[in-house]
Amino acid sequence: MASSALLAAAIGAPAYAQGANVIEELVVTAEKREQSLQDVPVAISAFTSRQRDLVGISTVQDLTNFTPGFVYQSSNDRSSMRGIGRLTNVHAVDGAVSIYIDGLFTTSTVLAGGPPLDVERVEILRGPQGTLYGRNAIGGTVNVISVRPTEDFYAEVRAIAENYDFTNLQMAVSGPIADNLRFRVSGYKLDQRKGYFKNVNAGQPSEGSKRDEYQVQAQLEADLGENADIWVSYKTLVWHNRGGPGARAGYLNGPYETGRTDPNFSIVYNSAHGYTPETGVNGIVPGSLRQFNGSTTTSNPALVDNHLFNSNIPQRVRLRDVNSLTTNFVYHLPSIDVKYVGGFQEYKYDLYGDTDATSVQSFQIPLAPGSICGTVGALFAAGASSVNCSPLTVNANNGYHYFEYPKWYSHEINFSSTHDGPVQWIVGAFYYNEKYSGTGSTADFFLVGPSSLQTPILGAAPNPDNIWSTGNYSLTTRSKAVFGQIDWQATETVKFTGGLRYTKDKKFGTEFRRIVCNSDACYPSLYPALGLGAFGPGTAANWGSLLGNLTALPAVGQALGLGNALAPLGGLGNGAMDLTDALAPKSTAGPIEGVSTPSVCTGTGAAQVCRQYVIGPNGVASRGLSDTSDAVTGTAGVQWEPDPDTLAYVRYSRGYKAFGFSAGGFLADPKADEETVNAYEAGLKKNFGANLQVNLAVFYLDYKNLQAPVAVRVGATNVTQFVNVAKSVSKGGELSVIWRPTEPLRLTLDYGYNPTKIKKSALLVDVNDNINTGAVSVVGNALPQAPKHKLALNGTYTIDMEPGDLTLGATYLYRSKSYANVFEREYNSAPSWDQVDLRAIWTPTDGKYTVIAYVKNVFNDDGYAAAVAASQRNNSATVASDRFPNGAQVFELTPPRIYGVELQYRF
Repeated sequence: MASSALLAAAIGAPAYAQGANVIEELVVTAEKREQSLQDVPVAISAFTSRQRDLVGISTVQDLTNFTPGFVYQSSNDRSSMRGIGRLTNVHAVDGAVSIYIDGLFTTSTVLAGGPPLDVERVEILRGPQGTLYGRNAIGGTVNVISVRPTEDFYAEVRAIAENYDFTNLQMAVSGPIADNLRFRVSGYKLDQRKGYFKNVNAGQPSEGSKRDEYQVQAQLEADLGENADIWVSYKTLVWHNRGGPGARAGYLNGPYETGRTDPNFSIVYNSAHGYTPETGVNGIVPGSLRQFNGSTTTSNPALVDNHLFNSNIPQRVRLRDVNSLTTNFVYHLPSIDVKYVGGFQEYKYDLYGDTDATSVQSFQIPLAPGSICGTVGALFAAGASSVNCSPLTVNANNGYHYFEYPKWYSHEINFSSTHDGPVQWIVGAFYYNEKYSGTGSTADFFLVGPSSLQTPILGAAPNPDNIWSTGNYSLTTRSKAVFGQIDWQATETVKFTGGLRYTKDKKFGTEFRRIVCNSDACYPSLYPALGLGAFGPGTAANWGSLLGNLTALPAVGQALGLGNALAPLGGLGNGAMDLTDALAPKSTAGPIEGVSTPSVCTGTGAAQVCRQYVIGPNGVASRGLSDTSDAVTGTAGVQWEPDPDTLAYVRYSRGYKAFGFSAGGFLADPKADEETVNAYEAGLKKNFGANLQVNLAVFYLDYKNLQAPVAVRVGATNVTQFVNVAKSVSKGGELSVIWRPTEPLRLTLDYGYNPTKIKKSALLVDVNDNINTGAVSVVGNALPQAPKHKLALNGTYTIDMEPGDLTLGATYLYRSKSYANVFEREYNSAPSWDQVDLRAIWTPTDGKYTVIAYVKNVFNDDGYAAAVAASQRNNSATVASDRFPNGAQVFELTPPRIYGVELQYRF
């Protein structure tokens, strides 16, 4: 089904004359052969480069605004279609909306938002495409087709300037090298020097879409005799950003969690505890708060202005070593085309930032009355102790590093009929190989500067990088498939379609984990185990600066008059506790599914413990992961065309997504089984004369084994586990209308209605619910990232004048509430929102240049790109300021008001 706002513009110059308001036929390759979009029995949204310019589509988020059922979370580069999508950045769990750029599969959705100068069109196929696009196409497919080299010389430059000190310079040059050889070189340099979010910490940069990036693409296209042609593309790009996927895009809609430990990362002391309003033993030592750059902020500035934040470690996004090589080769036989599509891609993505999201540098934890530390300190002052003790000073400078380093290549060969007979067919084979290394569901976390984390006690390996949590993995993914589809024109008006695909997936690799703790979450269990229970709790309030300093215990014992009673403990070290082995999963019921490391058991009988991991000399635990899955998917449908202006169809499709691993989490149950969906769709595509087009689709998706990410507590840590939700339903209708009531006026509507519901699931624990702390039912809840309503209205009016044409346009967008995960709670929601955009385009009669002026988000309203899960909170029974019934909302915002001008010049 065509996206009504974005059907093809009239071919030829001027680009934005009244031809842009004509309902033109658009040729797409959605079924791997060229067809009119109105003749394809699939729900499709198609975006040409000229129509993207006409209505103002420059990002993937813009694409989703005009595509029913399509949602994109720009901060994490995750996409969903009709409630089926990517809910995690763990690459060991596949995406659900496949992205193909010039036929080559890619793992990154953000690349689908390439500039219109480089992209001829974007085709978005809604619903499972399990036959022709098997890999990760259970939700849908996005096809991006680049502008190709031209027969004649062509050159164009574009310059864009916007508020927030944004500039984007683009160029393209194309033409013949020889009679049968053509080239195209293009690129852009994009800079945004001011971010959408301002840091209240003096001297720190703004963030949020602050960008410094460039891209270069080179293409060659050749005719190899009369029967063959080849096209080769090489692309590279570099980011030095404080914006883009991973960077700041939203805010915490609540006060800071100021408890001594934060439930999100309680194995170190909570930096925001420096802002606690509590006094006495539950507060901090008066006057001990130190902040970077002389900051005096002690509350969340986003509650005053949601574009303010407080941080001392600037976020930094780095994309480097990007290489993308794609080849298309076609050999034309008398009635068959043989096509090969293959290529290689790699990149290195790094994200650095501030874990605690505060500017706190350090603070001190007060001593409790009668504490061991107070006693030892007094004895030291009196000359009766060789060791001193004072309140513990907490290093609160907490950072993180998230990274993705993938390399992959793929090959596809297909054979398709090209004759005019009633039976058309396509058969092919596909192979994909990816090697990936990266962090798990979160990042590697560390303290900056000296801390007790560097010297774990009890003989654990040194930790020179100050890491308190690391969970990363390396994984190889191999996918093989064969497929075929047949279309039979049974009569002049009736066509039947049938297709099958067999896919086999294998994933294998190694995950790594280390947890080191230096907070009140771990020491209280240590001190009684060492026979020190009589000395009081193993907390900072009791032991102060001696917390974790077992080396000092002999001197403490002597100062307390115990002689050498504590001397045997003196050799156990001074520092943090390594919890890696304590928190790693043990098994007494045999090998863990999906874990390939052999099980090694110690002890006997009820005391037997089996470990399927090893801990290396660096203190990092590792274990192998390996498994396979396979599936037969396909499609069957019938279409009816009673006249050239009408297409009605019904279609069944089956989709599949391979099993996944909670890689990097080191969980007792790391594997999630494969997903499947049975999709039923009926559609009508109808042209009423030359001035009205109506496209309608209704669908019902029977969705099984959703791989849902759920936070689980493992000791003092939070880890994401993927659990299979047994059965869900996504259904609804999608309507697109184009109407030209008069020659210069074009009105469009795109609307999607998509109610979703979980029908069957095991009980799950919502860690953000501090009242109902047990497992709860999620049956009846909506699927994640599935707004029930999406609407896009667009109107353009072209004023034809002698020197040229002025096209005025306006867009209204609306999206209803959605939820971040399977727990349908207000704290996991993104509110409904709307937005108005305005646009004006001037094109002279000769079409040599175009000037575009625009305002996006005219009223500067808050919009919500996608829902974000809540940030977990404490529910303290003793500290009033640290008592919350549930987690705090986190919002991901769409851009604020953007205004700019674009100049296009064609040579």
